[in-house]
Amino acid sequence: MKEFCVLFFSGEQAQVCCFRKNAGHFRLKEYDSRPLNQTDPAETCRKLLHQAGYGKDTPLIVSCAMKEGVFFRCSSVRLASDAMRNALEFELPRRLLHEPEDCIIQFMPLAGENENGVPVNVYAFPGTSMPRLAAVITQSIRKADFYLYPLIALQEKDGPIYLPELEPDFYFDQAEWRPVRNLNGNTWLESWETEFKKLFQLPADGKFQIREYLACLLVARLVGSPEFHEKQGGLNILPKQLRPSRLRNQISLMILLLFLLLLNFFWGILGDLSQNYREYTRLNAERGRLATQVRTTALKLKAAEKENRELNRVVNQTAGEHDVIGKLAGFSSLLPSNVMVMSIRWTEGSVDVTMRSEAQDLNLPVLLKPLKHWKVSQLQQRRRGNETASMITMKLIPAEETAK
Repeated sequence: MKEFCVLFFSGEQAQVCCFRKNAGHFRLKEYDSRPLNQTDPAETCRKLLHQAGYGKDTPLIVSCAMKEGVFFRCSSVRLASDAMRNALEFELPRRLLHEPEDCIIQFMPLAGENENGVPVNVYAFPGTSMPRLAAVITQSIRKADFYLYPLIALQEKDGPIYLPELEPDFYFDQAEWRPVRNLNGNTWLESWETEFKKLFQLPADGKFQIREYLACLLVARLVGSPEFHEKQGGLNILPKQLRPSRLRNQISLMILLLFLLLLNFFWGILGDLSQNYREYTRLNAERGRLATQVRTTALKLKAAEKENRELNRVVNQTAGEHDVIGKLAGFSSLLPSNVMVMSIRWTEGSVDVTMRSEAQDLNLPVLLKPLKHWKVSQLQQRRRGNETASMITMKLIPAEETAK
């Protein structure tokens, strides 16, 4: 523990001491005491804790003497906590005049062993005393981490100790209760003052008196020791409903934080997915728009290519014959009167003429020789049977092509 608070109350007064670890030693940072309200002891404890600045996150150790409780030291075999508790139940009839009903046992094995076994501090009290302590706890602070009888913290090497708040007529020394009349002076107190000054950083204001807070300091010595955690099995006797569930609260908080962390993680993933989905939708729409634009452009390009081909065809066309009538007139003037043109087909490269004639010795190449623009390329003359007329097929080509 880095910090803890000890609340001790007896039949006359209540005390509180708050400790905090500083540079390897526990420092007594707050302390206070006041007379105990006999009708409402919880109110006194509540005011003390409030005055000392106690917070619910600080471990609290409650200490007091139970009604009809008995403290003693015996020897036992070093066992596990549950097994040692059962063994100590057989020790109670030897140590007590009568065994308490529904007996509750608090014990702490000490360091080292002797010929009889392991020394064990034992505090036994009837279960009927627990409701009074539970009432004080629930009405003042609601929860407490531990209940510790002050003398349960004694070590085997400790000297005499006298706590009138617990036993006004006896002091404890060398594993036995002895009459207080046998206690010589304050030598025992000086040894305890030396012990606590070594262990704790105590206030130097002159107001703090070790003797007045001896029970709180004795409990604090045990709580601040490294072996306290190992010996909690025999010391932890408070019912579960009186103890705070700090570990459970921490686990619940950890689960909540993990849930929030996972929620934040998945929220980030959902945000990324949402952003990616929006970007995908936008790109998909852009792709559709571009596909439509490509199709429209392709159609326009196809129409433009068709139009271009038409234009090229028109551009590449020859202008044709400008003097058709004159050339036909020149050709007609050379034909004799007994020759009749039946058909004529004029193309860019030739003129195909079909004629009919009744002349017997018609020499068309000689007759057409005066033509300037045309030359006879092909000539065929046929006469059928006894017919007097003959069919003439002739092909004229440009005179320039003949020259070539």
